[in-house]
Amino acid sequence: MTDRDRIANMVVTESSAGHTIITLTPHLSANWPETRRFLLCLGTVVFLVAVGWLLAGVWMVLPFAGLEFGLVAWFMYRVCFRLTYLYQRIEIEPGRVVVRQGARRPEREWVLSRPDAHLHVIKPVNDFDIVRLSLTDEQTRLSVGDFLNADGREEARRALLGAGLMETSDRWWES
Repeated sequence: MTDRDRIANMVVTESSAGHTIITLTPHLSANWPETRRFLLCLGTVVFLVAVGWLLAGVWMVLPFAGLEFGLVAWFMYRVCFRLTYLYQRIEIEPGRVVVRQGARRPEREWVLSRPDAHLHVIKPVNDFDIVRLSLTDEQTRLSVGDFLNADGREEARRALLGAGLMETSDRWWES
């Protein structure tokens, strides 16, 4: 899966012989290589302006330009790099549900018992909220797709239901 495919597809489902894998990735407006190109352009402009001021005799601008660019680059790295490679992979098998989460590689893993595992939907209470999803069994309640937008969460909900998980809701009396 290329970076461009990951941007377009927040929810990817693969099925084969009773085994379903659902991969959730955040919606991104730019992947990490595009973010690096943006930083390169920004750094070029900042340092050209700083060098112009240096040549005009205002040398104190140069360290602050470096500090400014360094902070912007560090924050962009912390946010964009991690989000580019962040994922949740939900493997639904006949006997269990395995959820792996991480950036680039699995950092955490949870195993839920299949007969008891179900999708719990927490519906929004006002217009500003969005649906929250969690996978639940008798021992574990695990939030799923927290990094997805409303459309992505609905798509994840449909994929999990399509994989055979039962759905419960916090407001079961509403349809």
